[in-house]
Amino acid sequence: MNKVLILLCLMISTMSGASSFLEEFKQERRFGVGLGVGGPLSAVGIEVEFNIKPEFSLSGGIGSGFDYSSFAVKGKYFLLGDQVSPYFFAGFARWWSQGITRSDIGPSVLKNVFLSGVDPRNGFSVWTLYPGIGVQFLHDTGFSVYLEAMYLFQLINFSNGTYAGLGASWFF
Repeated sequence: MNKVLILLCLMISTMSGASSFLEEFKQERRFGVGLGVGGPLSAVGIEVEFNIKPEFSLSGGIGSGFDYSSFAVKGKYFLLGDQVSPYFFAGFARWWSQGITRSDIGPSVLKNVFLSGVDPRNGFSVWTLYPGIGVQFLHDTGFSVYLEAMYLFQLINFSNGTYAGLGASWFF
C-alpha cells in the first residue's frame, strides 16, 4: 500500500511540475517519424506521431514480423516532466499473414497465446486491443527515445499476454 501511495505522489508531483520546455516544444514540433522494435508493430516498424496537445498525441505505423505484416494505432497521454515523461497509452493492432513457410514465428505471445493450436503456415489474422505504460526521453534537438510495456488482448476470444517495445523518433 505504501508503494502505491509513493507512486501516486510521484505522479501528482510530475503533473504539477510540468516543464514549460516540453509544452512549448510539443506545440512547436507536432510531427514525429521514427523506428520501433517490438511492441504492437512486432519485430520492426515505422511509426508517425502527431502531438495534438502537449500532453496528448496520436501515433500509427506499419511493421513486420519478417514472416507477417502488422499495423497499429494508439493514443498517448503524457505526464509532462522536464525532458523525461512517463505516459499511458491505449491502441489497437493487427498482425496478419496469407501464409508463411515456417511454423516457428515470434514473438512468443503471438506463437504461444494468440495462435495456440493454429498452424501459421495457413495464414492468420490477429486483432488486438492494448493498454500500456511508457516513458519518453525528448532532447531539445527533436530526437526522442521511448520504452513501452503493454498488455495485449486478442479480439473475439480475449486471450492475452504482455509485450514490450522501444523506439526512436525525430520530431520536426
